[in-house]
Amino acid sequence: MKGERQQDGLWGNEERSLKYTIGDRAAGVELSQSSSVASAAAEFIITGGQYWEATGQMKRTYVNHAAAEPAFLVLREGREDGPTPRAESGFPAGPCLVRSEEWLRTPELATLMESWLASEDERQAERVLQRIYYRLRAEAAALLESPEGDWAVVTLLFTPELAAQPARLAALQDAQLEALFTELTESLRRGGDSRLDLVAPYPASAAEFADSREFIEEVAEQTLGHAYAATCRIGALIAPDVQHATAGEIARIADFLVLDGAAGEPAPEDTAAEGFAQAAGDILAAVRRVKPAAILLAAGAPAAVALADLYLLGLNGIFCSAAQRTEALLRAACLIWIARQDGVDSGASSRQ
Repeated sequence: MKGERQQDGLWGNEERSLKYTIGDRAAGVELSQSSSVASAAAEFIITGGQYWEATGQMKRTYVNHAAAEPAFLVLREGREDGPTPRAESGFPAGPCLVRSEEWLRTPELATLMESWLASEDERQAERVLQRIYYRLRAEAAALLESPEGDWAVVTLLFTPELAAQPARLAALQDAQLEALFTELTESLRRGGDSRLDLVAPYPASAAEFADSREFIEEVAEQTLGHAYAATCRIGALIAPDVQHATAGEIARIADFLVLDGAAGEPAPEDTAAEGFAQAAGDILAAVRRVKPAAILLAAGAPAAVALADLYLLGLNGIFCSAAQRTEALLRAACLIWIARQDGVDSGASSRQ
């Protein structure tokens, strides 16, 4: 099964080469030479304290297994108005999580969705769905032309209203996937270098995720062709209250997991972060028992607040909004720097 491929890293693309040379970098030097504190922190985290020498197109992967220690990634969630870290520092900003349900909140799509859900006539419903498809194409085109389109991780459309209407939900997701992959094809034809990965929202079981994965792969191959479709990574968005055994089984066939702090009822910030960190630890333990190399990232506001706990637990990183990103980058950079200094001190003591 395709879900079992690429166990040693996330979203690698063998056609995008990356060479690097290892060199020690002092955090103070990075801060002084970068255009901003935030971009320095991003550079420090992304490189894992190493110099990177890119040749040709960059291989986009979260996990650098040649490094002495895994990086903790602070990644973008949602579209941003300002420049990305890549634009500021020349280093890759990494993937951006795009929650596609936000597209449905735009006035035109919200009106069309309301009309489509209320339509009882099959022909009328098909006409409205076709209009939704073209609006989704416009959203996809705008995404791929934006900085976030360099590497976008897009959730499949999901709404509570459609949860009880699986046939309509499948039709809407089919329209979304065709819109995304059609626009990606156009972008590549024009010489673009966008990357698009997909996330299935809240699968109730491994079987449900397997069905979603097969559905995505089928549309991708029909639209993009096998060669590019094979590079598309497919993950699962899971809620903190997911059954641990279920999370482990999904991890077997998913390229990555995203633990969503935005799922469920809102709670006070501190309480939500504490509960989220505890849930993350339990889920991570269950997932890594089944798949030791599994990639688990966190998203949502509680993830940024609980960053220190998530780092200590061993998660691979977080997605966070623009409002939280600078603080999260600095906190992560400090944690990584402290861990390295502790390692240097321990090594020096052992040699004495």
